[in-house]
Amino acid sequence: MVRTNSGDIGGLARRELLGWLAAGTVGAISGGLGTRATAAAADDSAPVTVLTKVTVIDGTGAAPLPDATVVLAGDRILAVGRFPDAPLPQPVRVLELPGKYVIPGLWDMHTHGAQADKIFPPMHLVHGVTGIREMWGAPETLALRERIERGETLGPRIVTAGNIIDGRPGIWPDSAVVGTEAEARAEVRRTRADGYDFVKVYSLLTRESFTAIADEASRIGIRFGGHVPSRIPVDEAVRLGQYTVEHMYGMQLTTSARRDELYAEIEAMASGPDFGQEWLERGLHLERTAADSYSPQRAAELFALLKERGAWQCPTITVLRRVRDGDPSNAGGQEYLRYLPTDITKAWTANPVGRAVEPAEIAIRQRNFDSRLELLGAMYQAGVDIVAGTDTSNPYVFPGIALHEELEWLVRAGFSPMRALQAATRDAARCLGLEKVSGTVEPGKQADLVVLDANPLTAIGNTRAIHAVITRGHYLDSRDRERMLRETETAAQEYTAAPTGGLGLCCG
Repeated sequence: MVRTNSGDIGGLARRELLGWLAAGTVGAISGGLGTRATAAAADDSAPVTVLTKVTVIDGTGAAPLPDATVVLAGDRILAVGRFPDAPLPQPVRVLELPGKYVIPGLWDMHTHGAQADKIFPPMHLVHGVTGIREMWGAPETLALRERIERGETLGPRIVTAGNIIDGRPGIWPDSAVVGTEAEARAEVRRTRADGYDFVKVYSLLTRESFTAIADEASRIGIRFGGHVPSRIPVDEAVRLGQYTVEHMYGMQLTTSARRDELYAEIEAMASGPDFGQEWLERGLHLERTAADSYSPQRAAELFALLKERGAWQCPTITVLRRVRDGDPSNAGGQEYLRYLPTDITKAWTANPVGRAVEPAEIAIRQRNFDSRLELLGAMYQAGVDIVAGTDTSNPYVFPGIALHEELEWLVRAGFSPMRALQAATRDAARCLGLEKVSGTVEPGKQADLVVLDANPLTAIGNTRAIHAVITRGHYLDSRDRERMLRETETAAQEYTAAPTGGLGLCCG
């Protein structure tokens, strides 16, 4: 039920609202809320929205708070707690939501394609993803972020890498390919000068170039993450300062009892003229050998180092499953293809990931996938920091939708539903350095929330049961979200793919 009090919008004084909240409430709230019921400052002219009779799962790890009220003022959470049934000051929009659950807005920590501004961003929002970490930025990405920040268009909050920095000959067109220390350092400086948030490193980098990137990033104060280069063990990359490890790349090799032997084989491979192609063809079998020679001692040492250095794992199990399947079109979600441009769906069909493969290779992929899932569970049990990302823009990894699948995979790997949820909320914000403003439902945080019809702590799949999405204080109900999907479908029919950023056939 929605109730809107009449009155002059903008006529609500801050002291009036805070007085209502404070009168016999903040100092005497039941349930041991403590600071969760304190008030934060709000703009005098900001419109105020009150969500009542909800169960709040705030993302901190605290127990759910039933029959709660969440007060939003503009783009901030003003208060969270249990408040008296007292007359409300005007004007306040009140939404009575009995039986609903409020969680923090979700972050997808590994995405691509944000520059398709009329397609990917609304798809994220419709499915509760109010923030993304874009892993291959382009000028269009920065321009989109500026429009979103100015309020000219709706879209998720964006933290973005610059151009991919890869070694010669490079895997993807339009990436920045470096072969010397000087070239590597120059690309790091360019990334920061152009306004990107972090450096994205990639698979074919030499040790010399990678070390130069690490040193230059440290010198000028920008972080770097991405693929651990194929010839460099994960522990070495982390010691040099890599702050995120994507897709669990290198984890099986680094935790193998045959680690030195396997990396020597990769180094010999790298000296040849076709390293990129050879790695794509032989890497699968090397990972299989590594998983079969797993060393618990090496794993424990690596996990301890990750924790010590504050490095994060972003496993992207969803895209790894598509690789496992050989033909990702069998993964479901066919009904969502109508929201994507033909150029993208054609690229998906042509992607080598989706090519027909022999049953023996499918069996190896399945074993590798299972091994990675087991390794992820071991990292979770060891306390390694882990965030949820999908690698959206890869074949049949749909924007927004895929994150809910990723959370389900985390639970299958051994996470509790709460910890899986935190991987896309609290811990995502911590990884980004945004924990003071994002990731939990607490006073002073950004007004990014998802309202669910069912309890995600009972079954993590209930994150799909979206009743409404709140982004920057804007309440998107079912009609709004249906309208956004219709507009996305129309835009998809008219869309011409952008030339950069890996749109449609992406990069990992």
